[in-house]
Parts: sequence; C-alpha cells; structure tokens
Amino acid sequence: MDLKQIRHHLHKYPEVSGEEKNTSIFIAEKLNELGVPKIHQNFAEHSILAEIDFNVPGKTLLFRAELDALPIEEINTFSHRSKFQNTSHKCGHDGHMTILLGLAEKLLEQKEEFSGKVLLLFQSSEETGKGAKNILKSNILNEFEIDFAFSLHNVPGYHLGEIITKPHTFTPSVESLDIELLGKTSHAGMPWKGTNPAVAIQKLISYFSKIHQPNVEKSNYFLATPIYIQMGEKTYGTSAGKATISYTFRSGDHDLFLQQKEEIIQQIEKITQEENLNFSLIWKEAFEANKNHPEAFKQIQKAAKQNNHSFIEKEHFFNWGEDFGAFTQIYKGAMFGLGSGIKTPELHNPDYDFPDELLTFGISMFYTLTKNLLQ
Repeated sequence: MDLKQIRHHLHKYPEVSGEEKNTSIFIAEKLNELGVPKIHQNFAEHSILAEIDFNVPGKTLLFRAELDALPIEEINTFSHRSKFQNTSHKCGHDGHMTILLGLAEKLLEQKEEFSGKVLLLFQSSEETGKGAKNILKSNILNEFEIDFAFSLHNVPGYHLGEIITKPHTFTPSVESLDIELLGKTSHAGMPWKGTNPAVAIQKLISYFSKIHQPNVEKSNYFLATPIYIQMGEKTYGTSAGKATISYTFRSGDHDLFLQQKEEIIQQIEKITQEENLNFSLIWKEAFEANKNHPEAFKQIQKAAKQNNHSFIEKEHFFNWGEDFGAFTQIYKGAMFGLGSGIKTPELHNPDYDFPDELLTFGISMFYTLTKNLLQ
C-alpha cells in the first residue's frame, strides 16, 4: 500500500464529526483490499471495527484512530489541500487512520508470528466527545475480552518521532456548559417591572472565578474558562430579559470533576432562585480523563526503547480533551503523544498538516506493542 498517497487522499477529502460516511467507505475498501477477514460496521455512526484473529489463544489488543476532521478552512496550497470549504484535517486524524492501515498490512504479512487478536477501531466523532461513548453504548466491544487498549496523537512542539507520555492522567476530563437564563423584559426606564439577568451573570462569573484553580501541580486543579456571554438585544429602550453564558471546565481528576460539576449545578440553582430567574443547562462536548494504566505505560516505554525512539515521560498531563478517555476509564490502556516537529504549526491551526515521515514511527510503535504482547 502507498501510505503517503492514502494519507493525502484522506487529507484532501475530510469530513466533520458524525458525517464521515465517505471516509468510512474508503477505510473499509482499504481494509478489504488488505484481506482483513472481519469488518464490523453500522454499530455507532460511521465507525469501523476491523478484527484480525490470529487463531491461536492469546490476549486481545485494541488500537484506535479517529475518522473526523474539523470545521476549519485550510490555507495550505499543496496538491493534497482540502477540497471542501471550511473543512480540513487540522488535528492529524488523517495520519492516525493511515497508521492503523499500515499496522493492519504489517500484521497480516506476519500473521503466523502472533497469537490472540487485534482490533483496529476507526472512530467517528472524536472532536465532539460523542464517538467513544456511542461505541460503548453499542456494546460491540462487549463481544471481546480486551486486555489492552492503545491510541496515539501527533503533538507539535516536540522533535519528529519523539514518544511523549506519562502514567496515570494523560489528558483531563473536559466538559462545556451553556447556561440559559430567562427573566422578563421591561422598559429600560422601569427595569423594576422586569427581571434582568445581569446580576445573576455577575454572580456566576464571580463564582466561577473562585473555583478556577489553574495550578496543575495542586490536587484541586480545575479550570473554569469563560467562552461566551450574550444578554438581551441592542434595543436601548428595553431592559434585558434573557441571557446565555457559556463556560468550559476541566480537571485531571475525573472524580473531582464530577464532584465539582454537582456543585456548579447547585450554585446555578441557588443564584437563579435569588434573582427570580428560570434557567436551563446544556452540557456538551464531554471528554473523560485519559487514565494511562501503569502496565500499559510501561509497554509504551519499552516499545519506544526497542525502536530507538526518544522517550519523554511528561511531568504534567496535556491540557486538551481526548475522548479515548472513555475507553481508559473501562479498559487497561494508555495513550501517547508522537512528536510531529518542533516548528510544526499547532493543532487546529489552518496551516497544520500531518507529517508523512511520522507514519513509520506510529506503525513501528503499534507493531512493537503487538509483538511484545501477542508473540
């Protein structure tokens, strides 16, 4: 297989979360070309689960890649730039998918060397935090006794091919919240005849500022980041009667996150009652913390050494959300970063492009993990 060509095709035809139909069809075609004997589809959005059974009793490993792109306009001018307006692979998922295809090819070529089973999961909707949860809800993974689950993510700002990970928390729990406040409009000259949400907004901002604890070295690390505020309309004779305030919250400790979430709900109820407002809460884009199991972490460290890859044990977790955490909350697993270059543009930037040279690093890591656990 021409992996570079495959990666460029995926980059050229990106699809956002939940709409990865053609990407999924393309991946399934490549898996069939390779001769993967069992391909599961139609269990959770456009996700695919490819099953490689070595027909000898042994462990079961799961490797995951993501199908989705982002709603970002690409500014690159190379030949494989996105063909679609306001849609592009700016998180490197095109590279992740290609790595799993390369792994499948290598495993099938050396099929007689292994025992057990490898599951290759191509997952929808990682960017919205829905994909992993939808797969777990489908119960398809209940058909297997998964011993280890692994995933990787390309990371700019590190030397090409460096392996970056840590035991325990790798990425935090993250969830966003829209708070809809509903009072009553009135004439601006008689605001006492209405219910204006301005004071409630002030109290909410003050409360969120108090629980915001940005020092990652402390056990109560918790970020409360303001995202959006809108109140009333630009109608200067009218006192506002409704508002929306949005925040994103994150914590490295999932239990602490759930505890803090309950307190946030209680405080919103208290403040809105004090200000005589109705309210509704819309929680969205939830990502559970990635819990790198110590044994899985050691396997990654060992594989990096065997491949002569530079290995960095990160002191603190990465601060972005990753829905692979839904799997590591259940299975013994781990995620690692794959350095994509010191001067590479940052993820989600309109000029990002997954480095083709990185494909061999990802394949070698996943293949070595398979060798160590299934030979």
